[in-house]
Amino acid sequence: MLHATDQIAFPGIRKVAAFATLLLLLTGARSVQAADPEMETVSVYLNVERDGSLVTGLGEANFRFREDGRTRQFRLERPEEPASIAVLLEYSRSSGYYLDDLTAAVEGFHRYAPEGNWYALATFSRGLDITLDFTRQPGRIADAFARTGWPFSNEINTYDAVYGMLDRMSRLPGRKILIVVGSGLDTFSEHSLDDVKEKIESSNVTIFAAGTGSMLRTSQEPYLDAASRLTLFQAQAFLQMLAGKSGGFAWFPMHSQGFPDVMQGVMQSIAAQYRLVYDTTALGSGKFHKIKVEAFRVVNDKREDFKVLVREGWR
Repeated sequence: MLHATDQIAFPGIRKVAAFATLLLLLTGARSVQAADPEMETVSVYLNVERDGSLVTGLGEANFRFREDGRTRQFRLERPEEPASIAVLLEYSRSSGYYLDDLTAAVEGFHRYAPEGNWYALATFSRGLDITLDFTRQPGRIADAFARTGWPFSNEINTYDAVYGMLDRMSRLPGRKILIVVGSGLDTFSEHSLDDVKEKIESSNVTIFAAGTGSMLRTSQEPYLDAASRLTLFQAQAFLQMLAGKSGGFAWFPMHSQGFPDVMQGVMQSIAAQYRLVYDTTALGSGKFHKIKVEAFRVVNDKREDFKVLVREGWR
């Protein structure tokens, strides 16, 4: 049997319990909402090739796009203009052995870089130096290089230089391209190889690499010990990694005369890039999310697949 006091207290208890439940639900809802990753609209830049030649003129129906193995919706848009294009040039006292390669690369850039984009030049040995900040006049790149004094350091801190440029360029809006010209060797960088890999994965920058010193390596290789050969192999693999993870390519001309052709190929690739735009929660998650793009064309009911140069994914 209920007493009068029980009858008065019971509704109050129900109200307190209901309020506590509501508060818990609201708090939980806010916690779930706060934990949900934000959806971001991002651009994936890529080139399509067939037998080494660039393929242009494809439409949305010619592509299939997956993130972490799941088919994702996307739209095809024109790449942003102007693009931000930076040249990162190894310039150490040790680089004197292949100075002709470096000079030819700058000359090729001067010859083939079109008007209209933003261009910058950075050099590195022990540290990174922004030799020329972004300008709309590509001819100033060669002028800035010509005025660069001979470096004092023998060090080649490639990892630090690449990491530093990616960190700077990741803050820029629009389309971003980094052209790395150097041996790929590294002496005393503070950043590790894994640091550079993760920076590529978290930066939407396409990297093209031109490896220097190939002729010197070929002539000296018979006289090198196993450790020196391994070092040179790792240096070349590093440049290939930069390009492969970001959607660019790496070339290793055997003669300095080949570097203008490399620069011409880079500029043609930039002009022929496709831009796939989609919504994702992958950016900033800390976890690596793999992406895959297929490009093809159907002719007479037969599918023809193309090679796609695209970044490996996001972090």
